[in-house]
Amino acid sequence: MAWNEPGNNNQDPWGKKRPNNNNDLDDMIKKAGEKIGGIFGGGNGKSDGGGRNFLVIGIVIFAVFYIIKGFYTVKEAERGVILHFGEYSRTVEPGLGWLPFGVQKIKKVNIDQIREERISAIMLTKDINIIEVDIGIQYQVNKPKDYLFNLKNPKTALIQASESALRQVVGNSEVDPILTDGKAKIQAELQALLPEILASYNSGLLVRTITLESAKPPKEVNDAFEEVNRASQDAKRLEQEADAYRNRELPLAISKAEEIKQLANGYYSQVLGKAKGEVARFEQLLPQYEAAPEITRTRLYIDMMEQVLANTSKVILDVEGGNNMMYIPLDNIMKRSKGVNDAK
Repeated sequence: MAWNEPGNNNQDPWGKKRPNNNNDLDDMIKKAGEKIGGIFGGGNGKSDGGGRNFLVIGIVIFAVFYIIKGFYTVKEAERGVILHFGEYSRTVEPGLGWLPFGVQKIKKVNIDQIREERISAIMLTKDINIIEVDIGIQYQVNKPKDYLFNLKNPKTALIQASESALRQVVGNSEVDPILTDGKAKIQAELQALLPEILASYNSGLLVRTITLESAKPPKEVNDAFEEVNRASQDAKRLEQEADAYRNRELPLAISKAEEIKQLANGYYSQVLGKAKGEVARFEQLLPQYEAAPEITRTRLYIDMMEQVLANTSKVILDVEGGNNMMYIPLDNIMKRSKGVNDAK
């Protein structure tokens, strides 16, 4: 029979009994459990082995849970603010990280989200008029640390800062531009002033756009403002009609004036030429007049009467020395003469 075959009573080749290795392993585990039990239980290491095993398992589970609990994830649109026992420690970028649970914690802030706020307020204008103004604000968080710790309520601070900026801008403007064509100017001034106020608070907010949604008088005086507005619109309409009439009639008047001017210049040239011709003719007659004044005067008289009577249809002659007057119907004579000529 071989030394390791069954039935040799667990003896070695020399006939001696071999030691039990399983019992040695159990003894080692038992001793380790007694030591751990002595550390955590404060006992003498001889307490129940089952209880010590549960304690070890509990410690391991707690450690695993603690490690898992410390992991965090920050999204791409977020920034993580790490607090160490409630006090700011650092700001972390997007990604996976770990922090000791219970010692540190993280607050996540979305810095890409566009937030909106609408504000309505009654303001006093520069010319002492009351006006109701509605504005819309789009903003986002650009400094997470300031946003979380510098202001107790950032949204309330934004509303108060917006009302302050609006009060200042409207207070420096008159009511008519605000109600009509001055809204773009009001928006531009608000866009410049509000970020300055928020920056002085270290609010961590970035204003993207400000829109002046409406500007109107309060209900109590709305009728009066509407009447003024209608009158203003009528005035503008009449002004536009007057401009249109001027633009339509002015070129015609200028053209007519130019035509009259040209006619006047032509008439001037004609009369002047005729006068110069008469002067030249009289200058030619001057030597004849000096030689025979009576004959020259008679000739001039006859020439003038010929010109006058040529355009006259009726002639009345005063007979010297008598009361009777002679009437010569030249128009009838001329008609008869013309009829005779046509018959021939």
